[in-house]
Amino acid sequence: MKKMMSWGMAVALVAGVAGAQTQTEVDETTTVITEKDSSEVSVSAEVALASAYVWRGQVYNNDAVIQPQVTVAQYGISFNIWGNYDLGSNVNDISSDLSEIDFSLNYTIPFNLEDLSIDVGTILYSYPGSESDSISEVYVGGSLLTWQQWFIPSVKAFGGLSDSDGVYLLFDVVAPIQISDVFSLSVGGSAGWGSTSYNDQYWGEDGIAQDAGWNDFNVYCGAEYKILDNLALQASLTYTMVDGGSIEDGANENYENDHKLWGDLNLVYTF
Repeated sequence: MKKMMSWGMAVALVAGVAGAQTQTEVDETTTVITEKDSSEVSVSAEVALASAYVWRGQVYNNDAVIQPQVTVAQYGISFNIWGNYDLGSNVNDISSDLSEIDFSLNYTIPFNLEDLSIDVGTILYSYPGSESDSISEVYVGGSLLTWQQWFIPSVKAFGGLSDSDGVYLLFDVVAPIQISDVFSLSVGGSAGWGSTSYNDQYWGEDGIAQDAGWNDFNVYCGAEYKILDNLALQASLTYTMVDGGSIEDGANENYENDHKLWGDLNLVYTF
């Protein structure tokens, strides 16, 4: 269950305004906006070392993981393959093995609006290392670029298809800080809300039904250093906690923790 288009709380970089001739990538947890000619084929490969695997407040592994991914994009359409390799035992007792592979397809709608970026797409989550069934979601998200030099608010809605239930809403705001041409920082926060059926599926425990409500809250900071024009090193630190009450009970019953301070290092190569 990946963080869409990236491996964690990635650095948010703003390079101009997203318009009809640019391609915009929007991460599930933070907003990543880059300006490029959408007619050119863009291929990137990444490998991340994270101190834990946390997804929407759900701590699947308290131990270190390796998360590689490859993205191919053109004309505002991007296809991504992402994987999670558990170095230590995860919540399903999988260790030293590949526990998840996700496939996602994203389209940035080419609106002639300087202040708004809208993405739609779908994600297939598969679990080769366990008996869990694959699940899939569709999503739509928007980012407001009016104040992109100072902060970027965004919201994204995920809906389960026939093999998963409910709706998950992610609200995020990130402040990009461009230090130089090769070095940048970001700070931000996000919060996730789930419908009743979504919360039952992911946070239910001992037959106790969940109500609709807030799931997870996150604060994060990140940095990116461009080693070369096509090679960058990223780092981030995130504190994740879940809402109290029955969500917290579900976290303690189903996952490895109800809060987590975790970080990651990511090497990105663009072909």
